[in-house]
Amino acid sequence: MKKIIIISLGKETGKSLKMQLESILEKNIIIYYFSIDDKNLDLSDSDLIVFSSADVANLFFSKNNIFKKYIIVKRVIQHELLDKLFTLKKGTNVLLVNDTKHTCEVAIKQLIAHGVDHLIYHPYYPGIDSYEIQRIAITPGEEEFVPTGVSEIINIGTREIDIVSIMEIIMYLDDLEIYQDLLSSYFYRKIVTQYKKYVNISNKSIKLTRILKDIIDNSEEGIIYVNTKNEVLVYNKVSMKILGFSEDITGKNIYDMFPNINNELTLINDNEIFISNKKIYSKNELMGYTIILETSSIIDKLDEERRRKKKQNVNSARYTFEDMIGNNQRVLKMINLSKKISKSNSTVLIQGESGTGKEILAQAIHNESTRKNNKFIAINFSALSENLLESELFGYEEGAFTGAKKGGKIGLFKKAHKGTIFLDEIGDAPYHFQTRLLRVLQEREITPVGSCDPIPIDVRVIAATNKDLLEEVKANRFREDLFYRINVMPLYTISLRDRKDDIELLIKYYLRKHKVFTPINTFLDEKVIDYLKEYNWPGNIRELVNIVEFLVNIKEDKTKIKFEDLPLYMLKNLVYKESTTNRNMRIEEGNKNNKFKMTLSDNEIWVLNKIYLNDGIGRRALCKISKEECLDLGEGQIRGIINKLKESEYIEVNKGIKGTKISEKGINLINKGI
Repeated sequence: MKKIIIISLGKETGKSLKMQLESILEKNIIIYYFSIDDKNLDLSDSDLIVFSSADVANLFFSKNNIFKKYIIVKRVIQHELLDKLFTLKKGTNVLLVNDTKHTCEVAIKQLIAHGVDHLIYHPYYPGIDSYEIQRIAITPGEEEFVPTGVSEIINIGTREIDIVSIMEIIMYLDDLEIYQDLLSSYFYRKIVTQYKKYVNISNKSIKLTRILKDIIDNSEEGIIYVNTKNEVLVYNKVSMKILGFSEDITGKNIYDMFPNINNELTLINDNEIFISNKKIYSKNELMGYTIILETSSIIDKLDEERRRKKKQNVNSARYTFEDMIGNNQRVLKMINLSKKISKSNSTVLIQGESGTGKEILAQAIHNESTRKNNKFIAINFSALSENLLESELFGYEEGAFTGAKKGGKIGLFKKAHKGTIFLDEIGDAPYHFQTRLLRVLQEREITPVGSCDPIPIDVRVIAATNKDLLEEVKANRFREDLFYRINVMPLYTISLRDRKDDIELLIKYYLRKHKVFTPINTFLDEKVIDYLKEYNWPGNIRELVNIVEFLVNIKEDKTKIKFEDLPLYMLKNLVYKESTTNRNMRIEEGNKNNKFKMTLSDNEIWVLNKIYLNDGIGRRALCKISKEECLDLGEGQIRGIINKLKESEYIEVNKGIKGTKISEKGINLINKGI
């Protein structure tokens, strides 16, 4: 059995390199690692000595003579561990900590080559004469050398032995045939992007090329490698499919076959193809070029994955109290109370109509709390089917049910650990599920579906609903004990009809969101401004935001928005009032023989308008709409109003599916200003 000795400056580096080699060279091999000053170092029966760097080798040879095979390995940064570095701001000063000056310089060079070129690196190593302390230190597995005073350490892992050195080790051991399958598996992704550096490795290059070609054939990208004469040496199946070639192109000039291969973006067989070229050097000598061909579908897929991962890695709570606009006293009082509540970890219940900004308030509370640097996870109970709720909220174990994801799934409660979970539309939670939710809130632990082991969680719970939960409790649609469990810190958002003094301010704010900076009275006609202030706003802030966006997009230059520019549904609901103290409208009607006076109340006008807008509507539907618009008319009241309107011939009441319809007389009345 062959024996390898690894010699490094520190034991951690040697241990890491040993683990890497063992993961590749699984068969017939014994690997030991020693630090350079280890007194137990014994090279007598070794087949190969591996030095972790040139510095280590020079230091060793300055004190020792050996007559064994040895190799000084080259090591590379593990690019898959660099994600956190890309979250640092451009121009951030960082310490790059390694064991020697040379390894510091190599690590910095490799990081820049990997695209981490937005940071300002300051090398630090044991024995350095002077340095300026930085808040952040980056180190490839050498945390023991990080100086005191650093507040954040980013460990990108010990640099791995690169593919060239791995191949040299295998060839020194004369075991390429034995290890080729293991090597293919380990370096699959690494080789795809760096493959061409290794084509001319000794007399084993033919076998190596065959191995590497098998690997790149599994890539989703088209890959072609050409030499300095632009002759094709290696290519994969995807590149042939993209270019539309069927015969072997080895040895042919790529530009003779495809002159546009240098373009960054080109059309090939009616497909949009992105092309990138990379020069390949070996010891400062240009060896050739790698040409990568990517279809737009692959680019879109990678971009989608990048955006998904980016979203997972950032705080999803975007809104703060600065985004809550208003001077209304009730609004200011609600914001002030919410800021106080933010400082605690108690459960919050936000109640209010749809469109009043309940989730914005929840995010603002999170961003004002001590949990602001952790996740804000939102779930809407009305958006999920009943059978998905448990698996989404609590997660599940592998094999918990048919179709379960391999490895299981982490639930939203666990994802929100140390952060905030927002339970939107909690009033729509299925009754039987409320029992499970109550237990989680009481015990502060979850049990994934298919598991018997509870998992402790530390989350701040904010719930929201547009329903009257006490009424839901009375109707046995919501558990009373759950209501009191979540109603620790109650908050109530204010409907827009109850803060009409904020409407002009809000319109100005959302106009500026759309880059409209002109005064409001040059954008809107005065009558439109007055009407918008009086409008009932059943959709609240959400409706106002939509109206502003609509008006911004339809407005002509050098004109003001007029009444006729408003959406039709607003015009149909337009109601004129004689005064704020007298809510009755007098309507004089006549015929050929006599005249009479009749008084219609606001409620009667409201019912007439709804019948006009909803042909065939019935009493129950009118009753439901009245509650949604805070009129709260009972069926008995609506029956009386319908009878009165029928007697006055403003409506027609039919049996069956025809229902109640407005008459010509009623339409004429509405057209007169009602």
